Amino acid sequence: MGGRGQKYTNIDLQGRAGRLILPLLLYPLYALALFLLFPDDAALYIGLMAAYITPPVGREALIPMAVVVLGQPWWLTALTCTYVDIVGCLIVALNFDLVLALPKVGPKLASVVRTGEILLERRPWLRGLSYAGLVLFTTLPMMGSGGIGGAVVGRLMGLGERGLICCVGLGAAIGATLLALGATFAVSLTGGGMIVGITLLLVFVAVGYLLRRVALLDKGLTPTYKER
Repeated sequence: MGGRGQKYTNIDLQGRAGRLILPLLLYPLYALALFLLFPDDAALYIGLMAAYITPPVGREALIPMAVVVLGQPWWLTALTCTYVDIVGCLIVALNFDLVLALPKVGPKLASVVRTGEILLERRPWLRGLSYAGLVLFTTLPMMGSGGIGGAVVGRLMGLGERGLICCVGLGAAIGATLLALGATFAVSLTGGGMIVGITLLLVFVAVGYLLRRVALLDKGLTPTYKER
């Protein structure tokens, strides 16, 4: 009986390792694809990925900066941010309990969970919309609405892993594309220029910040992602 129990334990550990390691390998795989397909821009986009993974910088700042200030193609910028969101969603959705238990990452994710709970309490219509609500939440250009935040909110809404990942991926793609195209369109209207680019970047960041404040608006203190 003991050997049988050990056998199931090993199978469970192997499954856990696959659910954690395989999504993590998607990051270097994308970096390799960048070096093979876009060798001149690979280093820049790898830096963009690293900046996006590390809070508090979000896509509402990174996408306009890459497109407007650095002059990068909108579609590759949107694709890169969407890819990071989907991989982050995969990691959290498939390993939610494990990520919460990690020494340094766990407390940070716990604060995101708390913020997600507050958001759903204050915006119950999101829960009522179910999958459509999660797509809308992930689309919004505000801090915490990307892949990890979307995975947390989806889990709190009780959505299945497959549907959750599809909704987050769709919302991330729509949000990143709208930001990138919006930045490109704004530059074409204004004629470009460094000063104009920086001004547009600040506008995008301000809009994202205001959307986040409105989403979490309440009489009490607004929760933050900096809780430690």
